Amino acid sequence: MEKKKIIKCPRCQGILEVTNPKAEPVLLITCPNPQCGAKMRVTFDTGETQLAETERTDDQPGRLAFGGIYYPLAEGENSVGRQSKTSKATIQLPTDDLSMSRAHVRIMVHRLKSGRVKAIISDMRGADKQQQLPTRIDDEPMMPEDAFVLTHGDSITLGNTRIKYVK
Repeated sequence: MEKKKIIKCPRCQGILEVTNPKAEPVLLITCPNPQCGAKMRVTFDTGETQLAETERTDDQPGRLAFGGIYYPLAEGENSVGRQSKTSKATIQLPTDDLSMSRAHVRIMVHRLKSGRVKAIISDMRGADKQQQLPTRIDDEPMMPEDAFVLTHGDSITLGNTRIKYVK
């Protein structure tokens, strides 16, 4: 029995109608938007849509995983925080967690001479933001002056919100 589902692409937010002719429980599709082309995994019984994992190498900046969506990091400075109309963070996470700042951490992505990349996270909470919870890397709290080199699978807690760094 053929199944149809209306989904939103997690990368470009485009609305798609997906047809599942063999009624498979999970279907792998590619976003038809030529500027996007995201590979997605659509789970028909739960309605969940996630970007499909692709083979990553050490020469790619990595991504932040939150709520089934992957947020790619760019080379250079990336600021990460809570989504709001006044946020200036380059990566804004859709959460109601008020213990997360609108600009909570900075992730600097550097390309080494070897071609590999290094992602370094630092806490952006200044003296005026001490009421917010400290950033935690794998449950270890960071001090405002700390910098930490991220590796695949690191768990990052901003306020009460947990995200994951993946390559």
